[in-house]
Amino acid sequence: MNSERNTTATVLVVDDDEILRHLMCKTLENGAFRVLAAGNGADALTVCQRAEPPVDLLIADYSMPGMTGLQLSRECCSFNPDLSVLHISGSWPGDELRTDLALGRRRFLAKPFRMSELLSNAKEVLDMQAEVARSRELRISA
Repeated sequence: MNSERNTTATVLVVDDDEILRHLMCKTLENGAFRVLAAGNGADALTVCQRAEPPVDLLIADYSMPGMTGLQLSRECCSFNPDLSVLHISGSWPGDELRTDLALGRRRFLAKPFRMSELLSNAKEVLDMQAEVARSRELRISA
């Protein structure tokens, strides 16, 4: 993602709850993000693979039928290593997610949440991504 403020980040929202997914998408669109959406992990994986420009932030429900949000994020990061991830869930998913969160550029947001919290978390995760990219550029140019 280009770290300039006038660049619109691409966000992929994945949740099997259609009403919540729609609400999250509208909130992020109003926050000036380019938003893509899917109702399950398999569809989201296809969207993420085909997205142009690439997805900058994946917002995924941890508990979905078929493919969990964690499985989805790992698949997507395998071909988009700079992808940031915001996991959302109504319950704390445990040690496996805790390990993933320690990798950086990942965050957990517990349901229920306010849409303002979703928007601020999305911006913060993307700001972390931009900072990592700036640090990488500085190391390369040094």
